[in-house]
Amino acid sequence: MKQPTRILFIENNQESIALFNNEMRKSGIDHTLLHIASFDLIPETLEEFSPEIIVFDYAIVEIKPSDTISILKNMVATTPLIIYSNVLNEEIVVECMRSGAADYVFKQHSARLGSAIENAIDKRRVQEELRSSKERFNTLAKVSTVGIFLTSSDGSYLYVNERWTDITGLGYDKAFGEGFLNAVHSHDRKRIRTEWHRCVQEQSAFQSEYRVYRESDEKELWVFGQALPEFNPDGSLAGFVGTITDITERMNSEIEIDTSRKQLRALTVRLQNIREEERTHIAREIHDDLGQALTGLKMDLVWLNNKLTDTDVAIQKRMKSMMLLADSTIHNVRKLATDLRPGILDDIGLAAAIEWQGKDFGERTGINFSFHLDEELHIDEKRATAFFRIFQEAVTNVIRHADAKNIIVSLRKESNNVLLMIEDDGRGIAPHEITNLRSVGLLGMKERAASFNGEVQVLGQHGVGTTVRVRIPLAGSST
Repeated sequence: MKQPTRILFIENNQESIALFNNEMRKSGIDHTLLHIASFDLIPETLEEFSPEIIVFDYAIVEIKPSDTISILKNMVATTPLIIYSNVLNEEIVVECMRSGAADYVFKQHSARLGSAIENAIDKRRVQEELRSSKERFNTLAKVSTVGIFLTSSDGSYLYVNERWTDITGLGYDKAFGEGFLNAVHSHDRKRIRTEWHRCVQEQSAFQSEYRVYRESDEKELWVFGQALPEFNPDGSLAGFVGTITDITERMNSEIEIDTSRKQLRALTVRLQNIREEERTHIAREIHDDLGQALTGLKMDLVWLNNKLTDTDVAIQKRMKSMMLLADSTIHNVRKLATDLRPGILDDIGLAAAIEWQGKDFGERTGINFSFHLDEELHIDEKRATAFFRIFQEAVTNVIRHADAKNIIVSLRKESNNVLLMIEDDGRGIAPHEITNLRSVGLLGMKERAASFNGEVQVLGQHGVGTTVRVRIPLAGSST
């Protein structure tokens, strides 16, 4: 419940006292009034009564009005002082107001006394709220785990809290103005200065991650800085309120994760290259050594068969069976060598290898393949291998899961990139299947493309089909 306003009235003239009391009754202000007749009683009165408004006539003391006000201000710094006097002197009025009086009411115009006191009450309330807000702000700033700063309209620092100085290692006196930039790491200082000046000029919010170098312990820290503009009632920029947060632990973790990811990717690329080299080596060994040996064996069997007489029916039958087995083994060896590393990929290029593999898939599954391939496209061996393996994996997934009838394959150059598209008319891959960490095939496709700064996009629509889009930059180009 709101308490009555405590008013101290200092006056020794009975007529003025009566006039004052009459005006206070008219005003309707809820108040508690204490009257004293002498300034000598002020010290003990202040201790016992603690007034919120003081009304007095400086004429009852024999010193200058401004000196009277100064004495009272020393005793009650925040209490509004209202002069209630018969003296109608403009110079004295100006002198009193400059000395800190809240208002000056002439006794001849006592009807204004109520509004003067109400204005003083409102002013005191605002001052109390402001003081309370400052105290709360100071408390919050002191216990805050983030660094807090305030700036002027031109972006110059006016205030930093204790946590700000802890993080940056920069003292209060060195942070003001543009001194805060001295805490920013030399590698980031130019960027932060540019970003900060742009935000001040545009009167926009500031957000940035940057490093600070703390000279006290020669430690480098990562911080996240942000600031919001504050505006005056007329819309002009008042300044900025901002914070900095120590994110060193998070950034170090991200750097470690990124380093591990790069190392893992490099290892994956190395393993893929080793695997392809082994595939190529084994395919050539099988094709050249085992294939040639089987071919020689087949020729010897043919020669022996021709030497046999017509009467050796059982031997001829066994010889024919052996030649058929040799033919079948030669075919399987060639297929195994081709599956390991299709020679067509090395001999006449990626487009022909994709068309050959697609037709082979089509003959075995009944799926209809359509090709739109750039036959003039020439890319290096490693990129060609990556595209071919991704194509094999994508089509294998279609065969296993999509229940598709048709597949359209396109391969073309676009700017400094090579694009491969595999589109099917199957059931359509679901979003959770795309992001499933156990989808090793999709992860392998993406890793192959990423090893060349490329990417694989998989888009599915239920009942319509799935599109796999592969983009890999040409050798010497960047993403």
